[in-house]
Order: sequence, then C-alpha cells, then structure tokens
Amino acid sequence: MTCQEKGSFQRIAQYYEVLANARERLRRESTLLRDALECAPGSRVLDLACGTGLHALWFAEQGAAVTATDVSDAMIAYARHHRPHEHITYEVRDMRTPPDGPWDLAVCLGNSLSLLTSEADVRAVFAKIARSLVRNGQFLIQILNYARPEVQEPRHRIEKGELPEGSLVAVKSLVPVGNVTFLSLGFFAESTGGGFDTAAETAVLRHWSSETLASAARDASLAPLAFYGGFDGSDYDAQTSPDLIAVFSKH
Repeated sequence: MTCQEKGSFQRIAQYYEVLANARERLRRESTLLRDALECAPGSRVLDLACGTGLHALWFAEQGAAVTATDVSDAMIAYARHHRPHEHITYEVRDMRTPPDGPWDLAVCLGNSLSLLTSEADVRAVFAKIARSLVRNGQFLIQILNYARPEVQEPRHRIEKGELPEGSLVAVKSLVPVGNVTFLSLGFFAESTGGGFDTAAETAVLRHWSSETLASAARDASLAPLAFYGGFDGSDYDAQTSPDLIAVFSKH
C-alpha cells in the first residue's frame, strides 16, 4: 500500500465497505463457506486479512469462535466498531505471522494472498497455518484466476456507491506486467453539502497459480481437498474460471 496519513486509511476502510456490496457478496459466497465450516472438525476459525470484518461476522453468526487479523489498523478499527461480536477477536497482525491457534478452519479470502511479495512468503504462511491447524483442520484460500486470458490484459473499472451523506466513485485500474499486476484505486467522495474528498491506494498483486499453492501445501504436509473456479462450487478451469479457490486439509 502507499504511505498515507492515518485519516486517509480510515476513509479508505469506509470506502471499501461501501463498494463491497456486502449483502450480494455474502449471498454469492456463503454456500461454499458454510460447507467449509460444516466440514471442519470444530468451530474455531482464523480469518486472515479480514479487512472490514465481513466474513468474520458471518462466521461468528454461524456459531464459530473467530479470530480475525489484518495488517491495517484502520481496517481492524472499522471492523471492531461496525462488526463487533462476542465471539470475534480482532487483531492487527501481518498474515505472515498468524496467531498460534489451534484452528479448525483458516481462511484467506478477497485475493489477499496475492499481496504477499514472494513465493517464500506464501510457503511460510502455509507452514505456519499447517502447524496451528488441528487434525483434519482445513485451510481455504481464494485468489483471482490469473491464468484466465482476460486477466492478462490491462483493464479498468468504475464503481459507484452511496455514503451516509453523499456518494462515492472508485476508479480501479489493473495493469498486468509479467507475473504481477499493478493495482491502483482512486476514491472520489462527494458530500450532499457539495464538499469533495479523495483517497488513493496502490498495490502489486502476485500471480500465484494452482501449482504454486499445491506445492506450498505439499511442503507444509497439507493435502488438497478441492480446487474450485468460483464460490458456486464449479471445478477450476484455468481458461475460464474467475477465481481460484483452494481447500487443503491437515491429516
């Protein structure tokens, strides 16, 4: 992420929330997530890179005891304020140093794993999660399918949303170069009183493949259970699937 003032990060947390379309996202994702929770040996859940706490609260409402972590103190502050729950513990923590557990289910959603800067970091996350999972515990990851031809071309998207006292426009640009994609987000907010606010964020997204994830899991003694191409549970296809969702288990 770019270096910004703390207030900018706080605004970005709010802006992410507006654009997340939480109800539609949970409608789309909840069936697969519920299956993962039901197949886990227990209800202790670790939510890595939890953002504004959308999934953490959903898991807690299903009866799970959730520890949700994110490297951004602004995201955690937003989650604590807007999505508190007696069975959620929010922590500011890098996904490369997850809490020890034990966990029955660990999840890393929202393409967050692609923010890791090296394959060594990916392998370190797998190794640490594997050590903290109970027997038959599961690790579920969702990233974009970077093998899909459309994702290998530059693309831009404009999204709009409503703020409590105004409106929001976000301009999202993704420019792939080799094995990474440069992400740029520009937020433009207009209040009902005519005032304006802007904030920006950039990131470099690594193009992790199913082979990379499978290799990291194998080295961590995690067994592959499934590779899905979307939250509808469809099989992963490198040419057509929008997502790469991988589920691994500790035996």
